[in-house]
Amino acid sequence: MDISEKFELLFNKNNNIACKTMLELSEESDRSDSLYPYMDRMGAMLL
Repeated sequence: MDISEKFELLFNKNNNIACKTMLELSEESDRSDSLYPYMDRMGAMLL
């Protein structure tokens, strides 16, 4: 599963799936800069 597919799982109605995905993306951000293109969307989620 690529990052864009994982990012969409953050909006899953099943909180367990969304939380697990958030943790996976957090680990990915520690390893690489691959989440940088999604920063605008992540910021919008906080509003």
